[in-house]
Formats: sequence, structure tokens, C-alpha cells
Amino acid sequence: MHDMPSMFERLRMSRRKFTLWIAAAAGTTLLEGLWRIAFAYRRVRSFLIRSIEGTQQFDPNSWQLRVDGLVRKESVFTYPAILQLPKMTQTKDFVCVEGWGLDNQKWEGFHLREILIQAEVKPEAKYVTFFATGGKYSDSLSLTQALEPETMLAYKLNDKWLRPQQGRPVRLIVPRMYGYKSVKWVERITLTKDQHIGYWEKRGYPIDASIEG
Repeated sequence: MHDMPSMFERLRMSRRKFTLWIAAAAGTTLLEGLWRIAFAYRRVRSFLIRSIEGTQQFDPNSWQLRVDGLVRKESVFTYPAILQLPKMTQTKDFVCVEGWGLDNQKWEGFHLREILIQAEVKPEAKYVTFFATGGKYSDSLSLTQALEPETMLAYKLNDKWLRPQQGRPVRLIVPRMYGYKSVKWVERITLTKDQHIGYWEKRGYPIDASIEG
């Protein structure tokens, strides 16, 4: 149990205030406004799968995670190697910008610092870009955001290995941001001086995907 409202609950409360204001401005009844709220952000029982390229294939014998760009040591990690990194677990809500979410999802994986330290990030590096297998999907964080305590690369969800459609072998998890920032099938991480504009940001989504409230 949390002493404070969960991120998802805070989001719902902020949306509730906004919806009530809209309902009043439009001349609708309070009951109608509450009905809209009930469907604005719904809790679902399982993840709704979203991908622009379809599920990517994973071969544990050949898969590699590459770290390059503004680093002193370009690094390549095999699948067995990432499983040997110091483990990190956290239980957080997951919220999609589409209006659905799941409470209390347990993620297991490793913190980004574990691989960035080995790559020796150069001082001029300010941003981190995550590229998915397939070559079409990508997104970025500031280096500060990437090193926040809750930002991680996960390979397990709720004590089970990620399913292929969930991003196996590893996916980015940024609990305080909407799900489009949590890139699936991460296979390359690049350090840059300027921020990369991701797939959905190019189509109008905000670069700062912080969840309201």
C-alpha cells in the first residue's frame, strides 16, 4: 500500500478536474461529466499491445545490445552478459497516453548506469537515444532522465520473462512518463549532444512525456 495516491490515481484526479470543467462549460450535467471520467482512463487487466512494426524476433545466441556515440568505449553486451548485471526490481503503474493503464506492475532488469559506466560516457553527452530492433522506432531521454533512479531496462514483468510482444529481450521502462517512451526491443543505445526526435514526437507527441499530476 502507498501512503500517497499512485501516479495513475493522481493522473485520474487531474483528468477529473479537467473533465468537470469541460462538462460545465458545455452545459452538460454533473452526472454526464462523471460518466465521461469513468471511461477517460480505464484500468485494464493486461497490456494492450502497440507496435508500429509488429513483434520482433529474438535469438538469445546472436542478440546484442550496443552502446555507442559519445562514449570512450563502444560496448556490446550479449544476452547472457546483461543477465549478469546487478539486478533492479520495482513495482510501478504503467500508463498509456491512449487512456489506459495497469496498476502495480513488477519490472525486473537493470539500471542504465550499469552499462553507461562501462561505456564511459563523454562529458559532452547530454542525451540518450534508444533504438528498437527493426529500425523504425526510437525515442530519447536526457542523460539526467536516463540516470534517474526509476529508469531501467527490463527483461522480466511480474516475475516472468517478457513476452515477445512485450519487448523481449529488453525494453526501456520510465514509470513517470507515458508508455510511448518505454521503447521495446531495445538493441542500440546512442549518446549524443543534441536530442533525437522520436517516432511519435515527429508526429506531434510531446518530447517531455511526463504524466500529469
